[in-house]
Amino acid sequence: MGNNIFLPYSGHISGGVHIGTDVVISGRTLPSFNRFSINLCSGPNIDSGDVAFHFNPRFNDGKVVRNHKQGGQWGAEETHGGMPFRRGHNFELHMKVTHHGFKVTVNHHHFCDFNYRLPKETINYIYIEGDATITFIQFRGGSSFPTPSFNPVPSYQPPPPAYPTGQVFPPVPSFPSAPAFPGPVGPIYNPPVPFTTPIPGGLYPGKIIYITGVPYPNPSRFTVNLACGPFDSSDFALHFDVRFNFGSDRNQVVRTHKQGGSYGSEDRFQNYFPFFPSSNFEIMILTEPNSFKIAVNNQHFTEFFHRIQPVQRVDHLMVLGDVSLTQVRFQ
Repeated sequence: MGNNIFLPYSGHISGGVHIGTDVVISGRTLPSFNRFSINLCSGPNIDSGDVAFHFNPRFNDGKVVRNHKQGGQWGAEETHGGMPFRRGHNFELHMKVTHHGFKVTVNHHHFCDFNYRLPKETINYIYIEGDATITFIQFRGGSSFPTPSFNPVPSYQPPPPAYPTGQVFPPVPSFPSAPAFPGPVGPIYNPPVPFTTPIPGGLYPGKIIYITGVPYPNPSRFTVNLACGPFDSSDFALHFDVRFNFGSDRNQVVRTHKQGGSYGSEDRFQNYFPFFPSSNFEIMILTEPNSFKIAVNNQHFTEFFHRIQPVQRVDHLMVLGDVSLTQVRFQ
């Protein structure tokens, strides 16, 4: 899988949570699962402040404990509802912030409600620990969730691909646009890297992908792929390879595609190099009938004409390399 958030995990929630915020956590319990906990709290962990909501599945006890902690003291436990988690199984958990408290669903079934014991305004962090792996955390509806307080990221050491150099690929004919997918899709906050996600509704002219992140302090490279499938062996309609110090390249963004296992000619022309170590960036990729238009930090950077068509074949986004992501969203 590769896209796991390592526990214990602590992430700061900039701006806190609000009525309507839906905290979505996907993961998998370990085969030896006894207990894990998800905490919405004032400090970076459950020992450094108050805990507004403590959600604690305890498999051996056959119950899920819900509680709060204030001034170092735990409150009264709520335990009704049984055990909806199984050992070694995937789960999707929703914690919806309502006027009265938290409405919790597990695997799309309502599990419990937990009324506020502390004001929701005290929540500044999410803290997760225990016998599970977490694949992503997504906040839907208004709250910001940037970088983790601590979360080790695995190093990136791929073999260097062999790219033939060549001229810029010419434009291809236009094609009809696909209808927009129904309903809004919330941002994905702080996904782990390497990161692969389906593109909601697929790709079509008019679709925009926003990627925000921070390169490592001493980066070699990071890469964004628009892929026709979730695998490294899939075709890439766009391979956007940011090279700080890789091989003979210094401060160079290489654009190309991959089809049938082979990379195409490289586009290397650039008026400037828009990325800096340890500095925030936002990449915006706009799909047009003939090309991808790419802006970095709200400034046009390049255009990459389609080499794989129809562009609707593209259904996954991949990000890998020496970078921490703070948000990915689709519009």
